[in-house]
Amino acid sequence: MKGLLARVPTVAELERLYFELSKAGARVTGRRRPWPYRPRDLESLLALTGDMLRYDARLLTVLVQLILSRWTDANPLTLRRRTAEMTCPQALLVVLGFVRLASPDPELAHFVEYVAAGWSRVSPEERFFLDTARPGSRTAERALGRNLAPYARWGFVGTERPVADMGTRRALGRYDARTRRRILSQLAERGEPFALSDYLDAVDHAISRQQALADLRGCPDVVLEGHGRGARWRTAGPARFS
Repeated sequence: MKGLLARVPTVAELERLYFELSKAGARVTGRRRPWPYRPRDLESLLALTGDMLRYDARLLTVLVQLILSRWTDANPLTLRRRTAEMTCPQALLVVLGFVRLASPDPELAHFVEYVAAGWSRVSPEERFFLDTARPGSRTAERALGRNLAPYARWGFVGTERPVADMGTRRALGRYDARTRRRILSQLAERGEPFALSDYLDAVDHAISRQQALADLRGCPDVVLEGHGRGARWRTAGPARFS
């Protein structure tokens, strides 16, 4: 296995990673177990965690929150260089995409843009988390055909949303346009009128009401009937999207 990872991380190595993350300020606990890595600075630890992230979905929220609290301590040039050493650099770029959604700070936006500059998407498209739901399970069926924009931006497929603030439990990320078109098409194909709230439920409330209205109004195959709380959208014809 090329890059930062010596092998698929073991349970002991993940425990050590959590231990190192706690030392860096993350709200996690771990154990000081033997491992083959020696992250020499914060940037090295972030890159290593980004590579191990694909084997442990819990690390997504941990890494997002750690970067939000420590990004001003990180040297963007050093982080960019450490990212280039990763087994899968785009994994950390997905995390930075979620980080950018969590804060309106323009300096953070510049930080993310600099670290991500010049990288291309993964091709062909891959599932982000390598330990995915069992095929045929309810979780797998629910996620089928769905993708959040930060994953899609870098050539991945994923539906896991990190939490930026444990106090508010606010989850980050919305479905990309292709996923929302598919979901809206499925609602229209049922042939039954549906409310704006039904569409919001279908997209797990991952978008605002304003974006949901824009999606509905931009679809030529559904039309609005009624006004106010009684308003419903119905199929205008075969569901098509340009």
